[in-house]
Amino acid sequence: MRIIGRLPHPTMQITVFSNDNRFPVQFELGGLSQIYRFQRTDQLRGLTDLTKLVNEDLINTVLAQFSVMRAAHSLALNTFAPPQEPQETDDLPDII
Repeated sequence: MRIIGRLPHPTMQITVFSNDNRFPVQFELGGLSQIYRFQRTDQLRGLTDLTKLVNEDLINTVLAQFSVMRAAHSLALNTFAPPQEPQETDDLPDII
């Protein structure tokens, strides 16, 4: 698998790979990632065609899925190690 390009986006990193007869497109945001694989066809031949495929609708769908993934990730972490209440550690004497 080799990187054939990156697509610009203000909040995500989008990397396009080439692998056999497929184009994996990886979206990364905040430590999470999603990969969508597209079959090479006569209409989908390379980076230029993938740039048209990764449009606003797909990006909005990916961002919505990241929200779901982030919630599941947080739930898993909170189940494993629930957040602790902050404890006051004020060792200074009260001033009257």
